[in-house]
Amino acid sequence: MIKYKCRPAIHTKLVCEYCNSIDFHLPLEFAHFKYFNDTEWVGINIITKLLNYIENNIEDPYFFLNLAKYFVKRVTEFTKIDLSDDVDIAQKLIDFTMFYSQVSDLNWVTIDAGDYIGLVAKRNPIERASKYDDLFVYLSVMQILNFHKEVNNNVIIELPFECGFYGYNVAILENVKFNCQNLSIFAKKTPGKQYDIRSLCIETITSLDRIHAAAKSMIPAELSVDTLAIALGMSTRSLQREVKSMGLCVKDIIKEVKANRLKLVLKKNQDNIKVTAYECGFKSLAIFSRHFSNNVGCCPSEYVSRINDK
Repeated sequence: MIKYKCRPAIHTKLVCEYCNSIDFHLPLEFAHFKYFNDTEWVGINIITKLLNYIENNIEDPYFFLNLAKYFVKRVTEFTKIDLSDDVDIAQKLIDFTMFYSQVSDLNWVTIDAGDYIGLVAKRNPIERASKYDDLFVYLSVMQILNFHKEVNNNVIIELPFECGFYGYNVAILENVKFNCQNLSIFAKKTPGKQYDIRSLCIETITSLDRIHAAAKSMIPAELSVDTLAIALGMSTRSLQREVKSMGLCVKDIIKEVKANRLKLVLKKNQDNIKVTAYECGFKSLAIFSRHFSNNVGCCPSEYVSRINDK
């Protein structure tokens, strides 16, 4: 069974979009993520790798705070969360977490804690935990609930690790409790109001979904049977056996993913073959053209002509 962790692409897309909006240039390996659909599955390791790169190279100490504002704006548009003053903070928290549980590997549990509604996520041991989930949850909740000192009595946020775990970003964490083992958020309920508290379950993802997510997460020029197996954390032979048991062939999956990705990036670049070759990781137009022909069935210029003739 393939255990590769993945999540919808919207999370990674949002970070790439925001970096582009502030002219912060990302490495080539992240270039193609801006073309993903919000709901496509990608590897969960991609967002961690992306955020690690940003943290190590960004000069703005408030990058993550400003990113969270952009994140909430886009997520609100994507999920249609009602953030108007007519909706109380407990309901806003439930609505947001219903979405966030789908873009995070956190396993949320809802708790009816008397006067509060609690959302608790059990975290990995510190050596395997990502600080970015905690930061995103905190900053997003702060934006959604207008969390500040005036409403401090109505919202309680607990982070699982000591403050040093969060690096320089700890400076933007206010009104929180550290070293609480779990990531927890409690919002005060409105007296007499009924809330729909349900289990927050991650959508079931098949092994084939995970293979596709891993393949799509790689820059097209680097995608092969061997690199895909490495990304999935298994041997090439094990991957081939797993896929064969589904009645499929790894090479066919790779060819399909490559063909779709190359055509999409070319279309998004308004048929600019040179830019497409670069963003897909190819070092020359000749190599790109050969890969395009092998996977799509015609050369890039011929494909462009066909599309424009329709």
